Amino acid sequence: MKNSLLAIIILFSTFAFGQEDSAETPKIGVKIPIGKAIVLKGVSIKFLEVVEDSRCPTGVQCIWAGRAIVKVAVTSDGNTEERLMIFGEVRRGEEKNTNLYSSANFSINGLSLKPYPTSDSAGKINNYVLLVCEDKNN
Repeated sequence: MKNSLLAIIILFSTFAFGQEDSAETPKIGVKIPIGKAIVLKGVSIKFLEVVEDSRCPTGVQCIWAGRAIVKVAVTSDGNTEERLMIFGEVRRGEEKNTNLYSSANFSINGLSLKPYPTSDSAGKINNYVLLVCEDKNN
C-alpha cells in the first residue's frame, strides 16, 4: 500500500512540475528584398544596399566568421534616417546594433541577411533579402 501511494505521489508531482515551463513566442520575420521598402505600424523601412558581405561561406573553413553590413533607410513621422546594421562579427570600436526603430510600444529589429553565402555563391549574390521583426515593448 505504501509503495503504491508513493508511486501515485511521484506521478502527480511529475505532472505538476511539468506545467511550469512556458514556451517562448517565436519571432516572425518580414522579408524586405534589396531596393524595396515595407511599412510596419507606420514606420517605413527600405533596404538600400549591402555594404559588406564577408561572411564565411558554408562548407568552407575560415579564420574569421565574417560579417554582413546592411544600409537601410528608416522613415517615421516624416523623418528619414539611414542606419547601418552589422550581422556577425564586429571589429574593435564597432557596436553590434540591429535595432532599426524603438518607441514606447514596440521596436523593429533586424534578424538576418539571406541568403547565407555558400562556396559556390560567394561574391555572386544579387538577390539579398533582409529579415526584420517587430517586438512589443512591455
